Amino acid sequence: MNSSMILPPALKPGDTIAIIAPAGPIASRAIFDRGISVLEDMGFRVRFDARIFQSSRYLAGSDAARADELIHALENTDIRAVMALRGGYGCARLIPFLRGSRLLETPKIFMGFSDLTVLHLFFNKRFGWATFHGPMAATDTLAEMPEDQRRHLFSLWTDTEYRPQFEFPQVEVWSPGGAEGVLTGGCLSLITAGIGTPYEIETKGKILFLEDCSEAPYRIDRMITHLRLAGKLDKVAGLLLGQFQDCEPAQGGYTVADVLKETLAELNIPILANFPAGHTRDNWTLPLGVRARLDTDTRSVRFLDAAVR
Repeated sequence: MNSSMILPPALKPGDTIAIIAPAGPIASRAIFDRGISVLEDMGFRVRFDARIFQSSRYLAGSDAARADELIHALENTDIRAVMALRGGYGCARLIPFLRGSRLLETPKIFMGFSDLTVLHLFFNKRFGWATFHGPMAATDTLAEMPEDQRRHLFSLWTDTEYRPQFEFPQVEVWSPGGAEGVLTGGCLSLITAGIGTPYEIETKGKILFLEDCSEAPYRIDRMITHLRLAGKLDKVAGLLLGQFQDCEPAQGGYTVADVLKETLAELNIPILANFPAGHTRDNWTLPLGVRARLDTDTRSVRFLDAAVR
C-alpha cells in the first residue's frame, strides 16, 4: 500500500538540480559555493541564475521574480530536482502565484526546510506531491554534510527501493507505543502560521514532525496550544520531534523540553523526541508525504515506501 502521494522521478548521476531562492537573501556566498561542490561531488549538475543573489529588504528579490523562478524550475524538463537557496521569510508571499493547475504534471524532487515548510505543505495539499525536508544550498547542513548523510540523501533521491530506518542513540521516548502514517510537518512556527490558509496542514492519521529554532519557550507553548485548539493534534497518529535549536530559556530552571512535554502530555500518542533534523548541522533529510512507522520500543522511524519512483 503506497501513501497515494505523487512521488517524483528518481535522479540519475548527471541530472540537473536547480537552486532557487523563494525566501530570504543569501548570507554567505562561501557556504553556498561549498554546498554546490557537495552536490557536484555526488554526481549531479547544478544550475542557478544570478537572480538568486538579489536582495530586497529581507527577501531574495521581488515576489514575482521569486515565483517565476520557482515555476520555471518546476516546469523545465531539463531540471530534475529543485533545492532552495535558504530559508528566512518569504515563501508564503508566493502562494498567490502558484494556484494554477499547470504544475500538476511536473512533480520533481523539491527540498528545503525552515520557511520552505510553507511550500512543502502547499505542494502536498494542492498537488499531492511528496517532498523532502532537508538541507538547502546556502546552509552549513549541506556544505558540511557528513558522509553518512550524503549516502542517505543520494539513496533517497536515486533508489526506488530505498526505505530508510533511523535509529539514533540520542532519540528519547516521551510517550510509548507504535504508530504508522504518512509523514507531514516541518517548522512549528510556519505550520502554526498556516492555519486558515490554502496550505493549512492536514494531520489526521499522520505522523507529525515538528522542529523550530530561536523561539522562546512561551512561544513554543503558545504554538503547540494553538495547534491543539485548532484540532490539529486531535487525531495525529504519532509525533516525531526534531531539534529545537536556541530555544532554551535564559533563566528559570526549566528547559524547552519541559515545556514541550507538558503541552503534549495529554495526547496519549507515541512520541519520539530529539531526532536529528531541523535547524542544526545534523539535519537528516526526511521525505514528507511518505508512509512511516514510528516505534518507541526500538526508538526508530522506518519508512515503508520509497520516496522516488
